[in-house]
Amino acid sequence: MSKKKAKKQAKVEKQISDQYGDQEVKQSQQNWNSYSDEKKAAIIKESNEIFVDLAKLKDEDPDSEKVQQLMVRWHQFLLNFYNPSIELLRGLNEMYADDPKFKKKFEKIDPDLPDFLHASIDTYVDKLEDQWVEENQNTLDNEL
Repeated sequence: MSKKKAKKQAKVEKQISDQYGDQEVKQSQQNWNSYSDEKKAAIIKESNEIFVDLAKLKDEDPDSEKVQQLMVRWHQFLLNFYNPSIELLRGLNEMYADDPKFKKKFEKIDPDLPDFLHASIDTYVDKLEDQWVEENQNTLDNEL
């Protein structure tokens, strides 16, 4: 990894660590370091494909089945690094929206992608949260 990329990576890791704790950063580093160069290249390719595919759907409603299937793919992609909680997914979405480097990266793919990505992830995480509440409500109802 070049010094420039290493510096950027360290900054992202610090941002995640400051917001969510060291566990996710350590897990992400351990996972990444365990991968072969071929696997790392495949992961990077998958990441790029997800965002390019999402840009192609920018005229869809963020709640559409196609967009939400892509959000499932994005969530599964994140498992290459760590198992993100709902809170971490929301935080990652905010980091994508607030960090100028992420915004610039997504705008290179499509100028409308940052806003569409934010809305799509927001919708996806809302659905996950609703599902969690429903499942836990059922558990509570059964215990009473």
